[in-house]
Amino acid sequence: MFQVFLMLFFALAALVPAGAQTEKPQAIEPLISNTTHLIVFSPHPDDESLGAGGLIQRVLEAGGKVKVVFITSGDGFPEGVERENHISHPTSKDYRKYGVERRMEALKATAALGLKERDVIFLGFPDGGLTYLRLKFRAHPLAYRSPFTRANHPPVFECIVPDTEYTGRDLIREIKEVIADFRPDLVVTTPPEDRHPDHNSTYYFVKEALRNWNTRHPDLKPRVFTFLIHFGQWPIAQGSGTGSHLDPPDGFPDKKRQWISLQLTPEEMESKRKAIMAYHSQILVMGRFLLSFARSNELWMPDD
Repeated sequence: MFQVFLMLFFALAALVPAGAQTEKPQAIEPLISNTTHLIVFSPHPDDESLGAGGLIQRVLEAGGKVKVVFITSGDGFPEGVERENHISHPTSKDYRKYGVERRMEALKATAALGLKERDVIFLGFPDGGLTYLRLKFRAHPLAYRSPFTRANHPPVFECIVPDTEYTGRDLIREIKEVIADFRPDLVVTTPPEDRHPDHNSTYYFVKEALRNWNTRHPDLKPRVFTFLIHFGQWPIAQGSGTGSHLDPPDGFPDKKRQWISLQLTPEEMESKRKAIMAYHSQILVMGRFLLSFARSNELWMPDD
């Protein structure tokens, strides 16, 4: 009789879809503790504060550790350079100087969230060029050259792996080194549905680096969540910031996608707003958009 029961049990288990056996999280708070190791992969300086400023504070408050990794330094933004320097034809020197300014802003912003300078990593890959690295320059014999800074490799002092160049393969190697050194159990970045090319490309590079790393360390598989930044007129279309509630955008392509809301405390909201305001160069150009993320909550999508 017992053998019959076992046969029925395994037969029924086989009928359950594999994904259904792993329950998706209904909240992100249970994953936060004093042992949490969170990595935020931010395509540009400011995305970390817009999408994850509250989560960063929450993990630090719990006694966990956080690293913020900037894939690019945001140095390929013509409108920003022109507005900042009051010029109409920026040179490569102007773009490189702008990148330095955005790095300094990023350090001020992350400090407002409670991070030390040692917790912040700049990879220095080409702003506006991540899709090229993903589709054409993955393992190209010639490195991609930024049309803005005219560089074909990150600044030497920012390279984790020696002789890193602007190729997709080298970016994956850099991300893997960060993961191997920090050994996160929670990874967050922008989703593939994000309409900014650098943002959706960042997702694929992070996921590929995680897959490669997990092949060697199958017992160390971090939870992955994504935060949306660019999607049409969202979130401006939902009104202003100042603590109002953030809801998922209308017309999101994956209607079955689970959204998780992280409610922020008044102190977390204030620090997040302070971090956003640290990006003076971006406030000049798109202040209303940036401040529309200063809400009473943050939205997350589990990527399991």
